[in-house]
Amino acid sequence: MQTRRRHPSAEPPSVETIHETALRMLARRALSRAEVVERLGFRGFPEAAVRAEVARLERAGLVDDEALAAAVCREQLRAGRGRRAVAATLKRRRVERDAVGAALEELAEDGADRDALAVALARALARHRSWRRLPEERRKVIRYLLARGFGLDDVRRALEEKRREEADGEQTDDAGDPPGVP
Repeated sequence: MQTRRRHPSAEPPSVETIHETALRMLARRALSRAEVVERLGFRGFPEAAVRAEVARLERAGLVDDEALAAAVCREQLRAGRGRRAVAATLKRRRVERDAVGAALEELAEDGADRDALAVALARALARHRSWRRLPEERRKVIRYLLARGFGLDDVRRALEEKRREEADGEQTDDAGDPPGVP
């Protein structure tokens, strides 16, 4: 934990001061337990007071790594990001491992990652309309999806599915009959 030095003549902060500081931080953005500890420590509050304040915030339900992990997962999925991107974001936010594991497990059970892949794929294909004909455009789509945190196998499967869907759609005319049917 990085700490900022207080002036030697400064009085130790009161419980109300540290609590008000923590509440202001949490009013701006939900924070993980580790983020609260780091930020309060950086402001120069004593380690024992920081631990006590974090425990108080956890009892009140204002700091909850599991709820934060679930919220971050939902946010990332709506933005069309994959499992790897979600995991990286949770790691960067220093959410506890157990909470990360539970959130990622729930993500896999819900199939929400497939929905996120569909969203990201639609965005990529809208930008690269000639992805079927031009290998460079196809590579751009694949790179985009990999950068969004999706696995290569999932990306390949989704592109193949899309290619089949479009090929099936091209085989019928307006009446729904295959071409060449009298």
